[in-house]
Amino acid sequence: MGDDVSVSPSLRLAAAPALGALLLSAAPLGVTARQSLLSRCDGGVIGTVVHREVRAFQAPDGGELFFTTVRVRGTDLATGDEETVDVTFSGGFISERRGAHSSTAPPADATRVGRRVLMFHQHVEDIAEGFSGDVLVDGGRGLFSWFESRRGDTIVQGRGRGSAIHRNVRLTDLRSDLRDALPGGRARSGGDR
Repeated sequence: MGDDVSVSPSLRLAAAPALGALLLSAAPLGVTARQSLLSRCDGGVIGTVVHREVRAFQAPDGGELFFTTVRVRGTDLATGDEETVDVTFSGGFISERRGAHSSTAPPADATRVGRRVLMFHQHVEDIAEGFSGDVLVDGGRGLFSWFESRRGDTIVQGRGRGSAIHRNVRLTDLRSDLRDALPGGRARSGGDR
């Protein structure tokens, strides 16, 4: 199939640097998936989804925009303090026929009520029509699940190479790894939101 297509050597030579530049801009040198995620988040919450709601907003073109908000009751990833956080992401369905899929959203089952999650979030002032709140950082890549081991340790499940958490890790180890990177783990001045 490809043998009948002829590409001149000069075109190949000219395209190579452009392709290389595109690849380098897509993955900055020295920045890991974890650093990238942490540089955009305001915090992380580990706990259980206790409520899930999909809302519709008027789109500028007259259509509808759908956003799912999940309420997570648990603890702040950096400090271990108890908290409840509402985290929003694009997409979701109000009914079987009314809603929208989003390629960046986690699957519905990953955020169902009762699910054990770790969510990295960032505050956004205007998500849609004046609706403000915390959004899931990096869509589904800012969401992880966890379980209790037989020894009673909380284990956050890694999601493989290229993920911010690539292998399973004990929550105590993850907290100590991230303590200085998350806002709650740093010495706070009086200006918290």
